[in-house]
Amino acid sequence: MQDLDIRKVLHSHLKKENKSIKDTIIIDELDLCSGLSRIDVAVINGIIHGYEIKSEEDTLKRLPLQVKYYNKSLEKISIATNRIHLKKIKKFVPTWWGIILIDNDKKRKLNEIRKAKKNPIVERRSLLQLLWKEELLSIMQKYNVKVNKSSNKKVLQENIAVTLDMETISQEVRTTLKSRQNWRS
Repeated sequence: MQDLDIRKVLHSHLKKENKSIKDTIIIDELDLCSGLSRIDVAVINGIIHGYEIKSEEDTLKRLPLQVKYYNKSLEKISIATNRIHLKKIKKFVPTWWGIILIDNDKKRKLNEIRKAKKNPIVERRSLLQLLWKEELLSIMQKYNVKVNKSSNKKVLQENIAVTLDMETISQEVRTTLKSRQNWRS
């Protein structure tokens, strides 16, 4: 089973699971940590939940680095895989990560092995790295955070991170991402 097969099953499941949450968006290939990593699928509603796909064609070589970046940036994380990687993944990923098994048969059945829990180590700055400069400036203006409009994104992220609490930052990032119109600018 290839990445695309798993992605189709996962998308179908996520659409059904989130259909009652009106402002949910599902994004493929969301950049994290200023482009140092990318999560395969992200669901954004009351939380940012990332889904990594590991098909039988994939190796797990990049997984240690992915775990590092995903843990910094995502409020919940799940990994969707098939039986070939299941044992290693169970031993490797943090206990708060969800694990989803996609069977390799014709039915492509999805089985949640472990439910994702809230990430206890998500970082303010990493969440803010999901936003564009104009979006950061808008948040700063909304909360009267001292701003120099010519500052680079890193300075803006730092100013917000030291001024606003984690819950406010999380809410603002989710709201901003859900209202973004042109994702690939």
